[in-house]
Amino acid sequence: MSNYRRVLIPIDLMPGRQMTAPTVRQIVDTSDVEITLLHVVDSQPWTGRSGHTLRLMTELEILANRRFRGAHTARRIEWGRPADCILNVLRTDRYDLVLMTAGGDTQMRDPLGSVAAEVLAEAPCPVLLEWPINPPLNQARAHPVCCAIEWDGNETNLVREATSVAAQCASPLILIAPVTVTVSTGPALWDPASRDGEVAGVRRRVEELRDRVAPGASVHVEAGHPTSVLSRALRLHGAGLLVAGGSRETLVASEGQCPVLYRGRARRAVESREFVGGRTA
Repeated sequence: MSNYRRVLIPIDLMPGRQMTAPTVRQIVDTSDVEITLLHVVDSQPWTGRSGHTLRLMTELEILANRRFRGAHTARRIEWGRPADCILNVLRTDRYDLVLMTAGGDTQMRDPLGSVAAEVLAEAPCPVLLEWPINPPLNQARAHPVCCAIEWDGNETNLVREATSVAAQCASPLILIAPVTVTVSTGPALWDPASRDGEVAGVRRRVEELRDRVAPGASVHVEAGHPTSVLSRALRLHGAGLLVAGGSRETLVASEGQCPVLYRGRARRAVESREFVGGRTA
């Protein structure tokens, strides 16, 4: 059973990669999921556009039949600025998840692309982000779900979500916690004894979190720059998915390696409102 029953997938219908990573498929392409394929025409509506809309709806139907086997699918066309339209649909229709593809903006150096970056910043639900190119996965084994721990006050909820996703994918869970090297700690971490002490302290903290929220998960703790640590860990473990919820750097660490489920600040705001209203997330 999927944790995300209503999923929005914006589609650009441009020629190119339309594949879905195996881990992403396990999350969204199940019989209890309702997928809405959204195509946004980046212009204002014009008189006589019905014929164009019909052609686009037909293309979406073909794509849905080709890409998805288990989920129920619907099609939708919107007119306007892509990021605005996507966010408006998310806010109006209360989706559980939005699946975005990074990149696609040749005018920007941002690897996320302008539309994905704006949706990530403002979405009221988790964002599942796919990169244009991911390494091929060995289908003969389960690729782990990795969770980036950043000690930003949201780590408990983040690990809970990662645990749930790992169970849905029948994958092992690995908690990754970088020991950040700063100006003040850098000199000390060059000393092996000091570095080992810092790493041991963070490991104890992660293991306490693991024992409380995700018994059975593995732990990866390493000193270094967070982006480099995460990138190495994802490559080392052959990650199938990264679950993150803090800084933008965690997203960049997964580029070209695996999809990332981003549970950002907007999601935390929703949880805060639910708690005040007497509900739990």
